[in-house]
Amino acid sequence: MSKSTALKVASQFLSLLLCLILLPAAFAQPEDLNGTVTYENGTYESDIVPGLEEIYGNYTVHDIKPTYYSVYLMPGENKTFNVSFINEGNETLDIAPKVIATPDYYYEVNESWVTIFPENVTVSPGVKQNFAIDVNIPEGTESGEYEAQIAFTNDTYPEEYDDPIYIQEYTEEYSDSLYVNAMYLRVSVPVRPKLELQTSYISDTIEPGKEYVYSIQIKNVAGKDVTIDPKIMNYEIYDYSFEEPAFSNDIIEISAPSIIKADEIANMTIRVPVPENASGSYGAFIEMNADGNENDGSVPQIGLSFMVDKQPTVPYVKTFNSTTDDPITIEVSAETYDQNALVRISPQKEEPYFEMNLTCNSNPVNLTLVKATESGTVYSQGYALPIWAIKDDSNYQSDSSKYIEKYRVPGTIGTWELTILPKNTNSFEYSITVGEFE
Repeated sequence: MSKSTALKVASQFLSLLLCLILLPAAFAQPEDLNGTVTYENGTYESDIVPGLEEIYGNYTVHDIKPTYYSVYLMPGENKTFNVSFINEGNETLDIAPKVIATPDYYYEVNESWVTIFPENVTVSPGVKQNFAIDVNIPEGTESGEYEAQIAFTNDTYPEEYDDPIYIQEYTEEYSDSLYVNAMYLRVSVPVRPKLELQTSYISDTIEPGKEYVYSIQIKNVAGKDVTIDPKIMNYEIYDYSFEEPAFSNDIIEISAPSIIKADEIANMTIRVPVPENASGSYGAFIEMNADGNENDGSVPQIGLSFMVDKQPTVPYVKTFNSTTDDPITIEVSAETYDQNALVRISPQKEEPYFEMNLTCNSNPVNLTLVKATESGTVYSQGYALPIWAIKDDSNYQSDSSKYIEKYRVPGTIGTWELTILPKNTNSFEYSITVGEFE
């Protein structure tokens, strides 16, 4: 049983025990009860049943705010925050806060990182004392999540109880800690980035027999030269579909400089010659291998996701009947999304269009185009790109467009057949209206 589960079971058992004991006690006279315990924040005192003092111990829980503090700091940075302490006891206390390692935690806050002012102070009963706590992360500190306690008194939970009754909010998982009047400090030291990418993924619909070329800008933000050796890597996940990828990793060609100088912006070219017989999907990522090291989080990966889609050669057929000679309006539309327009060099996406034929009672009918509409969504390049990748001569980008064509023909009673062969799109919508079209 895990310690967290054991704590919950013990707490439930204790709650049941207290209910059974306190039920008759509720009808007892006040003089039948004795003993006092000050609970969290010292907001009230309560008489307890004799004998429970052995469980709670002989200590006072003082008011400490906050009981938990979390901060993100890069190596070389510091942060100061305030903690208040209210003496909820009946005696004057000499308070000398100290940093205590959190048991069983992998990364521990080094005591030298934390400066507390005042270092030592006398606090009278009922008095509030503020402390300024400065956290300074030295250069060269390894990235990770660091944890510690800052204890304001030496009160500890009874040693015979591994899991204390009272656990600070947010810290149930650290129930091995024995200090009663302490606040918890977590310091997240993120990885210092080495490279920034124009985009972190390429997701595209591609056709068999065509070659697709993408170019991604890379900026060195490490403050020193960085070597790279981009390689295609497969995701280490379980795939129960048993579907073979559309093509193998070795058909993809990556061209990039081996060294990117400090503050330099370099280009990486990715070529994907799609085999004629390719079908299905492909997914992988590009590992940059910066400075010859495995990915430690300082360099983003570039996800690759391709769907091989062959354009149809057989048209879609729609048969419908008309019982009047009212005019007929036919509308077809296609909506496209091109998130790779900024990085795809070739081929350029072509606008969708439709090859359409119409017959009535097996006789050809000429379609008359009466309206063509194109619409799209436009946003600033700053919405999708890092500031250094925005070109001065192109401040806007559109990755979605909608194309609508409307045709009208004279109506007649009979059976109609409409065929639609879409081009440069893998989906479309249509509508057929008999009668006047608003």
